[in-house]
Amino acid sequence: MIQGIKIAVQGMTVLQQKQDQIANNLANVNTTGFKSSSLFAKSYEKYLSDEKLRPYANREIKADEVFIDFSEGTMKKTDAPLDLTIKGSGFFSVMTASGIKYTRNGNFSIDPNGYLITNTGNKVLGKKGFIKLESDAPVRFNTDGTVVQNGNDMGTLRISDFKKPYRMLREGSSLFAPKQPNNPAIVSSGFIVKQGYLEGSNSGSVKNMVEMITAYRNYEADQKAIQSQDETLDKAVNSVGKL
Repeated sequence: MIQGIKIAVQGMTVLQQKQDQIANNLANVNTTGFKSSSLFAKSYEKYLSDEKLRPYANREIKADEVFIDFSEGTMKKTDAPLDLTIKGSGFFSVMTASGIKYTRNGNFSIDPNGYLITNTGNKVLGKKGFIKLESDAPVRFNTDGTVVQNGNDMGTLRISDFKKPYRMLREGSSLFAPKQPNNPAIVSSGFIVKQGYLEGSNSGSVKNMVEMITAYRNYEADQKAIQSQDETLDKAVNSVGKL
């Protein structure tokens, strides 16, 4: 009986963590380049060697891993010359205070020094360093990432990729970093850079609302199971014990 309460509590804990992921997905439905996430849970039993004690085996339910869905979001046409999206596999490479990070958010601009930067001020990396442009001249981004301005080659965007399935960690501001240090970036070969477009979030509000309602109902079911077992335990201790 106490084991049943323990399992229900573990289930409620996992559902709370799942609700946190869903809430984060809903909050970023309109965030450029956002990738939704979900929570995997696992259950296992530690069986005892004594057959008579098998009913008292230790059952565990716990969160296993946060899974990030890297499927492409819908492309949104903006016609802004510094808005870019990657159609296909890969990430824009940017330099941050903590090193190189990767993003699908191509909402770029030019800083006072002429460098191409993200919407949080991080410099965008090219294959041979940072991309530096003239702020008052038209710029063209070719599908292979080549940057052309005034007829001059201003560099080529560094579109990085990783072995699939991706093992990436969120770094905030739509940035990602490889989960394992021995997972180096590789050159992406299956992509097209599109100028004047942004990649929308792949998080859908309807899907997340359905998942949130389902998780809430499961949470309520576990809560009622605890209440029922607590009442039964109370009767066993206070009523049966008097006989």
